[in-house]
Amino acid sequence: MPRVLKHKTSIGAQDAPEREAGIFAARRAAPRFERRRADIIAAAIPVLNGQGFKGMRLTAVAELIGLRATGVTYYFPRKEELAVACLESGLAIFHELLAVAERERDARSRVARLIELFVERDAATRRGEATPLASFSAIRAMEGPHHDHVVESYKGMFRRVRALFESPELQALDKDSRSIRTLVLLEQLYWANVWLGDYDLDEFPRLARRMTDIVSDGLAHEGAPFEPGEMKLQTGGEGSDAAKENFLLAATRQINAHGYRGASVDRISASLDLTKGAFYHHNEAKDDLVAACFRRSFGIVREAQRQVRGQGPDEWWRLTTAVMALIRFQLGAEGPLLRTAVLSSMLPEHQVEAVNHSYKANRRFSSMIADAISEGSARAVDPAVAGAFVHAAINVASDVRMMRMATEGRLERDFAKPLFHGLLKP
Repeated sequence: MPRVLKHKTSIGAQDAPEREAGIFAARRAAPRFERRRADIIAAAIPVLNGQGFKGMRLTAVAELIGLRATGVTYYFPRKEELAVACLESGLAIFHELLAVAERERDARSRVARLIELFVERDAATRRGEATPLASFSAIRAMEGPHHDHVVESYKGMFRRVRALFESPELQALDKDSRSIRTLVLLEQLYWANVWLGDYDLDEFPRLARRMTDIVSDGLAHEGAPFEPGEMKLQTGGEGSDAAKENFLLAATRQINAHGYRGASVDRISASLDLTKGAFYHHNEAKDDLVAACFRRSFGIVREAQRQVRGQGPDEWWRLTTAVMALIRFQLGAEGPLLRTAVLSSMLPEHQVEAVNHSYKANRRFSSMIADAISEGSARAVDPAVAGAFVHAAINVASDVRMMRMATEGRLERDFAKPLFHGLLKP
């Protein structure tokens, strides 16, 4: 009996160090696991942003950090799981920024703080001190439970941003009005992630203040009327090919809904009740069609800017008329315009052309705003930042359709007017 007890004690004495060693090994392994997982996510984000969800390949991610594909699949067995992790990392960043912004005393201070923090983090990313923000446009190309999961997570972040507008001075705004202003604010941040790269990092704090000024108080003088004129935009020139126009419109809608790579030839053809053969009868390749979609969209923007030249009483009228015509087009039967969010996942040769067109549109709006400021019909703001602001707002207008807010009255009151008079004005 004593021997048995001694034997049991001996086993216990021998097992204790082994168990402790196992526990400590697990504790050491956990941080290593999480670090490696974080490394994979950091490597995957630029791939996701550049190629979109459909174009992202685990092998490309693995190569960036010196692993084989199996090294990535150990942590993320499926591409969908890695994409979700990338997007959730971006949402986590927003929640961190919001946790700080929410401490401010009112809506104006909270929105200003969010913009400041976002621009600061963008600068840190460009210095290599922070992980890039995953583009939420990738959500559009996802499907099934992974899509649904990320959408619900995104809605949670959206609601938290919308809560920034809950303040006594904005108590007259209903939930839908705050949702539209939230949509515009977030698009301004996403688009700033692009145009901030044109400036030196030491200018970022100034640019954040300029952004805040325009977002908060708009472009209009206090009490200025919002009376844009009526203008009809044409989608094609005389003698344009109706079948080609139909393909351009169908492709634009499918790309906006599913992303550049998610909008397959089959999807585009099916939306027109046509076969894949019919697609190739009218189009040489999908990439050429996508490039044509961008040309169509930017052509429509240019037409709006050109039509108002020399018209109306002043440059303010011309600016508001052109912007309002484009917003109506976005929500009309011939719309929408192609979303700029798909730029990053296009083929490089088409991407350069599309980026140049986008910047030209920005500069034209900036010039119109500068002229309005010069003649005294608009408030003194930074024309370059304001041009990007207007272009981004037009770009996101098509999403109002998904919010079931496309009635004309609400369109002007809750979307267009706040662009010019400020998102933080009642």
